[in-house]
Amino acid sequence: MSYLVLARKWRPQTFAEVVGQAHITKTLQNAIKFNRIPHALLFCGPRGVGKTTVARILAKALNCEKGPSIEPCNKCISCQEITQGHSMDVYEMDGASNRGIDEIREIRENVRYLPSKGRYKVYIIDEVHMLTKEAFNALLKTLEEPPPHVIFIFATTEPHKIPATIISRCQRFPFKRIASKTLYERLKYITAQEQIEIEDEALWLLVRAAAGGLRDALSLLDQVISFSTPPIKAEDIRAILGLFDTQIIFEVIEAVLDQDIKRTVSLIAKIAEEGEDIKEFYYQLTTYWRHLLMVKINPKTPLVDLPDNEIDRLQQFSQKQPLSRLEQFFHLLLNEEGNIRLSTQPRFVLESLLIKLSDFARLVPIETILERIDRLKDIQRISSSQDQSLTPQTKTEIKDSPSRFTDITKQPTTETSPSLQRNPIPIKDELLKTFKRECPFIAAILENAVLSWQNGTLRIKLSKLHADLIKEEGLWKIFEKHCKECLKKEDCQILIETTNGQERTLPEIPNTQREKKKFNLLKEVLQIFGGEVVYFENRRQADEY
Repeated sequence: MSYLVLARKWRPQTFAEVVGQAHITKTLQNAIKFNRIPHALLFCGPRGVGKTTVARILAKALNCEKGPSIEPCNKCISCQEITQGHSMDVYEMDGASNRGIDEIREIRENVRYLPSKGRYKVYIIDEVHMLTKEAFNALLKTLEEPPPHVIFIFATTEPHKIPATIISRCQRFPFKRIASKTLYERLKYITAQEQIEIEDEALWLLVRAAAGGLRDALSLLDQVISFSTPPIKAEDIRAILGLFDTQIIFEVIEAVLDQDIKRTVSLIAKIAEEGEDIKEFYYQLTTYWRHLLMVKINPKTPLVDLPDNEIDRLQQFSQKQPLSRLEQFFHLLLNEEGNIRLSTQPRFVLESLLIKLSDFARLVPIETILERIDRLKDIQRISSSQDQSLTPQTKTEIKDSPSRFTDITKQPTTETSPSLQRNPIPIKDELLKTFKRECPFIAAILENAVLSWQNGTLRIKLSKLHADLIKEEGLWKIFEKHCKECLKKEDCQILIETTNGQERTLPEIPNTQREKKKFNLLKEVLQIFGGEVVYFENRRQADEY
């Protein structure tokens, strides 16, 4: 007996054996059970997911000698004839090679006759979208009002090419791509039954290459079995199918996110030297970047069909950049698709793209820039408002106030260490409550501060940046006032502990220094955005610029 390929040998013969299409099989079984069988059905979906197989199982269930039943027995003469493909009551036609009006006229003539053995005459037309317009028109009347013993089952991969007049006369059943994990389990079961030794990683490579089609997966498995001797390894799959090692794809993603341009370029050189298809690598890289984006949005997303170890690694990568940045990378990848596909030097285009992505990772995110701008605006607003409210008398008081800034290293260990640990929470909570009401900017600075109160002294441990912000003349006046009111101690001393190694007092800031500080603020804004100051002699020059 000639060899029977795995796709035919393991073709499902009952509804229960159909993989990944439970929504279809359950609906058809209920239709048989409650005698609500439609006279025309349209099976649409990707290739190799079971459309024609389900059509044959439905024909067997309807014409089974023990039926109609929700499962064919596969033992009676009718079931065996349909399985072997020579039943007189089940007519299968390929719409691609029999697409003319003459074939449809023949069907119209034959539907008048009763079935020879079974209950129904079943017409299965595969790739029905290939029929001509005239053939569809000739089928309309018969399809709308067929004899009660006739059932039409159409199968197609492109339902959008079928006229709406045909679709409206059918019940539509959308078949789905088989999920990767379901496909993996089915392949693992078949290889176990066939006593084929194969690695799990190799099975996952077959699943990825099959793209959700069980027939394609079994055909690839047949090809791999002929190529290599057991145990079948992942390297064998990559060699015969020309697949990329996912490890290289992950290394490129990691190099881009780590801003390692040298490593990125060397990886592309390695791929090119091994003779790999650059365009295929770009496709795989884009696919995995899409997976990375989905995992960033939802770590447990059902939209990514990958092994658990690959999903875990993508979750690690997703922590390196914010969602907006990963989306920008993905957008740049998609924009280069046309250039890589049409270029005679796709390697150069890919190198340029990945260098751009690696360098793009160095840029400051727009969220950070906006945060800096908001902070600078708050400082300028508070400083200017307090400058206007200060009188000469208050300025003298600020100048004569005790030392407010001290180096933490200059304080005795026996005093600072215990004081920092002595009941800081109630004091901090009370101050935060006050400043959130009076000055939210100071409250934000105190969020991460460490406070302690001992012997009439309030110690506040801040970072150097926050300490520099507090020393602003207007901010310090507000800060000192509300601290004393909150603590109910007018003579309390406030010490800000920093790590700058110097002990400073808060000096009076002359007007010239205030202007200088405003100019420094302008310079910092220009530095963030890479701008410049342009001077004009009159309005006309500004308009022309």
